[in-house]
Amino acid sequence: MALFKKTLVFFVGFALFGAGFLGPVGVHGKNEDSSTDSRPIITDADSLELDNKNKTATFTGNVVAKQEQKGKDPLQIYCNKMVIYSSGETGKKPSSSQSKGNEKKIMGQQNQVDKIVASGQVKVVQGKNVATGETAVFTNADQRILLSGKAEFWQGKNLIKGEEITVWLKEDRALVTSKGSNRVRAVIYQDEK
Repeated sequence: MALFKKTLVFFVGFALFGAGFLGPVGVHGKNEDSSTDSRPIITDADSLELDNKNKTATFTGNVVAKQEQKGKDPLQIYCNKMVIYSSGETGKKPSSSQSKGNEKKIMGQQNQVDKIVASGQVKVVQGKNVATGETAVFTNADQRILLSGKAEFWQGKNLIKGEEITVWLKEDRALVTSKGSNRVRAVIYQDEK
């Protein structure tokens, strides 16, 4: 029974870690919890390409995105490339100064995020929780994170791994799958007292 409880806590922790990946962003990119303060996501990279026509922002080379979390360790994402896809819809009408130049349009408005794709040696860290894979895709419409390419999730010494790990944030549900002869693996340690 103790192993079952430990396994359940581990999987719930995994789903909550996925929720921390994006914070309290709702289906339409709005903060659903008005009591939660909005903390900026600070992203550093070798280059940033803003494409207003295609509504994308592409960070390339040694990408590090960090967001402080209220009452938790900061969330950090490392990858080779991160592309943010926007719907271009905003909750506010842009001012005349924001409509001058593509950079000002993208950076001046709070566009709704449709999808975020991180690729190339993806590593997501929050405290003792670490998720790795070749690609991570977040889709806002269904609040889903798909980590693929030798996906692993570590919570301390505990490990879940497979070819893909999918987390549905709204449903507090995760699915780990593998293909061919590769199998899903979970290594769960019991607390020693």
